[in-house]
Amino acid sequence: MTWIVVLFLVAHGLVHLGMWCTPFDPAKAPFDPRRSWIAVRLGLEKAARRFSVAFAVGAAVAFVAAGIAVMVGAAWAPAAAVTGAVISLMLTALYFHRWLMLNLLINAVIIAVALQ
Repeated sequence: MTWIVVLFLVAHGLVHLGMWCTPFDPAKAPFDPRRSWIAVRLGLEKAARRFSVAFAVGAAVAFVAAGIAVMVGAAWAPAAAVTGAVISLMLTALYFHRWLMLNLLINAVIIAVALQ
């Protein structure tokens, strides 16, 4: 069971990198990771892509660290998992699109399990 948790956390982190940090092709992407509803309102549209990459890297690092911590039995594994999930939730909220709804559920489950 430990390996499943480790693989899930690491995979979830790597998915963030794949979704948010790869070059954007509007013809193939279901949503635009360069466009944040709040960045538009604040006039920060040019910085929106940098914010999304920074949040995605932060979430990925936290999730991979959480996976490694679970693997070695470190006491800080739940804190790392919750940190990654919170960063991921912030990313989803700032760049909200209905395509990201599953991410809300995944992160809620990660937080609920980590806090038990």
